[in-house]
Amino acid sequence: MNKELLQKLARLHIITPCGIIHLGKCFIHDGITLMAIMRFAAHHYPDKCALISEGERFSYKELYGLACRLARILFRNYGVRRDMCIGLLCRNHLMTVLLLPALSRLGVRIKLINTDIAASKIGEVVRKNNMQMLFSDSDLKEKCICENLPCQTETTEDLFKTLFDNHIDTDFKIPHIGRGREISVFTGGSSGTYKEAPRRMSVFQFLPPLFALLEEIRIDEHDSVFIPLPIFHGFGLATLIISFVMGKKVCLMRKFDAEEALKSISEEKIEVLSLVPAMLARLWQVDNASDFLRSVKCIICGGDRLDKKWETITNERLGHVLYNLFGTSEAGFFMIAQPEDLMRYEETTIGKPIKGVKCQISQTSTNGVGELMVCSSWAMTSLKDRWQRTGDLVFRNAEGLYFYRGRADKMVVCGGENVYTDHVEKVISGHPEVLTCIVFSSPDPKFGMVLNATIELVSNSSLTAENIKAWLRPRLSRAEMPHQISIRNINVLETGKLRR
Repeated sequence: MNKELLQKLARLHIITPCGIIHLGKCFIHDGITLMAIMRFAAHHYPDKCALISEGERFSYKELYGLACRLARILFRNYGVRRDMCIGLLCRNHLMTVLLLPALSRLGVRIKLINTDIAASKIGEVVRKNNMQMLFSDSDLKEKCICENLPCQTETTEDLFKTLFDNHIDTDFKIPHIGRGREISVFTGGSSGTYKEAPRRMSVFQFLPPLFALLEEIRIDEHDSVFIPLPIFHGFGLATLIISFVMGKKVCLMRKFDAEEALKSISEEKIEVLSLVPAMLARLWQVDNASDFLRSVKCIICGGDRLDKKWETITNERLGHVLYNLFGTSEAGFFMIAQPEDLMRYEETTIGKPIKGVKCQISQTSTNGVGELMVCSSWAMTSLKDRWQRTGDLVFRNAEGLYFYRGRADKMVVCGGENVYTDHVEKVISGHPEVLTCIVFSSPDPKFGMVLNATIELVSNSSLTAENIKAWLRPRLSRAEMPHQISIRNINVLETGKLRR
């Protein structure tokens, strides 16, 4: 650990004698839980703004007090007990933020459910995980939750009213726990096939990612963070927790909207944006977006493929503020590409592994492309410190930088040739008038399978499908060329990924 990192940790009270003693007291009082992290932050940054949500502002002291009160209400009024399994079907707002430490303090197994989940899948997730209770936003309950779910259901709106009801007695102690249970996110939302990625609370779990953010992104030098990513997304959850550890001002959005996001960023003078590439692309579609982003000094982009076009536009309009993060829900984030790394190559790099991560490429082809394998200490519970396949095809250059080539499971045989939909999407997205695209395969009587594409154009574009095909012909092989191209708006999931 170098001297600069030690100084940063000292400024954050993490390794000072007083800080270590107080952190120990937090763990003794609230167990190894998210509540302990809130208690630690409330002690060191009591009057600093911790959260801005739907126009309301809360200091760290207020946020911790509300979380403690909520934990007592959940215990006495809702019958929440240790080792229960409770699901959260919530967007980004105050109650979601408070439920995480409150449920963690009660020793509950927390399941963060993707709000884009199909109604037919909710019952399956509830039954498979033996959930005793489900908290959801009222609009999601009306839209998604059937009446015969085998668990108690409550809305965050009703819980909010109870929390601020002054007639409810919360002057009592709740049972002590030594350590919180796991928090799980569900992966695979864009495909509709959900897999669970659980992580159990640990003193050291967030240290390697925190060290990387301090050393390589220097996030400690900035004061405010805007998180349009949903908290049920692994990237969004990690950003929220680490921001609280560092005492940042966190600004949330219930649901991403580019114009509203720019307005909030400008009004709050946000310095750090944490988002996915599709969100970045949509920010740049708003007129005079640069004027709203003058305060931004760091953009952390992750969760999906970053197209070179949006990287170039960001550099031209804001300077070298863009960082590309790469990871998986199962392994967490484990690579960072710094601005200088992104600038040096015509192809966008996903960077180098951060300290504490081991990466290797298996089954390498003659051109050096193979499947990425990763081993980390902060992976999901069953894969911690174990090698795991990511399903991502990558190439590593002589300098140790990795480049994304696509998903191994997206290879399609078209007319006897192996083609990758990710590669075709990357090429199409390179057109200056293409905002985003989806490439998919369909059966064909002559070629077995062929590719088709759905494309969304930037504002005011008049491109036609034939224009795009003419532009693609010298750039794609015959097998890769989409047989049909439709031009329309593409729906975006709440994670910021495209609905496939």
